[in-house]
Amino acid sequence: MIIFYNPLRKIFIDETALEFGEKRESIRRKLGKKHIVDDQILQIGDSDTDVIYQRRDIYQNLNATKNYFFLGYNENDLLSEVEIHNCDKIKVNDFVFNFNDDLTFIASGLSKYSSVIKYGDGEYLLSDIKVSLLDKSQMGEYGDHHLGYFYCAEDVTHLERFN
Repeated sequence: MIIFYNPLRKIFIDETALEFGEKRESIRRKLGKKHIVDDQILQIGDSDTDVIYQRRDIYQNLNATKNYFFLGYNENDLLSEVEIHNCDKIKVNDFVFNFNDDLTFIASGLSKYSSVIKYGDGEYLLSDIKVSLLDKSQMGEYGDHHLGYFYCAEDVTHLERFN
């Protein structure tokens, strides 16, 4: 499976175009594959109002290739974020990379499209193109600095850290 991300516009999963703000049911029809619904209410504080509403569909091994990704939706069931955990390759504009590439190489290659903020070992934010990257070490595979997670979203302000 190949992911093509046209920043701030569309994301393609192989040949299927998805747009941020697109309805969940429309995306499900386009992908035409089995998914797992993972809608949850997550408690983040002590109060009953300190919750996050997580609405996502999980896809695995779409189109007979090894892949694993989540499509996240807002409270109106409109696509708001995409999390890629495994696929054959990712293309952002004309820069191509995969999960066997070193994260520093990927951040450097994407720097022609966005300023790059390094939050720590294995964690980058490219807010101009609304992308977050983590290495495999950040995802639990100690010492592995290859791409472990690619995230793109309609809005990434929740990922920005203020000093």
